[in-house]
Amino acid sequence: MLPLQSLLNPASPDERTDGSRQSSPASIAISTADNTPISRERMDSQLALRRTTSRNTAPLLKSRTQGPVKFPPFESVDAEAIREIARFQITPFGQIQQCCEHIPYNSTKRNFFEKTGRESIEAFKYEFRVPGQQVPYKVMWDYNIGLVRMTPFFKCLGYPKTKPSQMLDKNLGLREVSPSITGGSVSAQGYWMPYRCARAVLERVV
Repeated sequence: MLPLQSLLNPASPDERTDGSRQSSPASIAISTADNTPISRERMDSQLALRRTTSRNTAPLLKSRTQGPVKFPPFESVDAEAIREIARFQITPFGQIQQCCEHIPYNSTKRNFFEKTGRESIEAFKYEFRVPGQQVPYKVMWDYNIGLVRMTPFFKCLGYPKTKPSQMLDKNLGLREVSPSITGGSVSAQGYWMPYRCARAVLERVV
């Protein structure tokens, strides 16, 4: 289990730029603006992906981030990853950093404030679909502090609503750093977990 003191801290710059170590819920946007050569296979995969996602994407309403973006969308993936992105119909591919949401949260339970010292969530978001299904699942994470909403991952795997809470009970100390959002915006409800914990959990359940 990771030391509790480090769980709400952002990953180091080296950790964020190491593609072999980071495959966060944000790992779906790519950029061709750098100076590195791009293979023909990767370019073909990008074009195929953009054709696929453009059919499923409504006009994007751009919004501005608030505060430091310490957990940006991962912007460099290979051709194999791009094919998987297309298979799961992840949208809006390549524009996630323009798709953010400010979610005020001031519940009488004070759970979120006590664990984070904040009264809002500043989230990037995207949607995906399980191959063969049409139900969209919305992924959200706070780009300031790295909390990840866990509901869509458990839900898409068919787990009952009680499963995230059971998981927290089985990992000593994790509940203390994973605020539960109730009421307010429906899309934000559920448990939010520090990024590194969320990744470790998903590597076990997926």
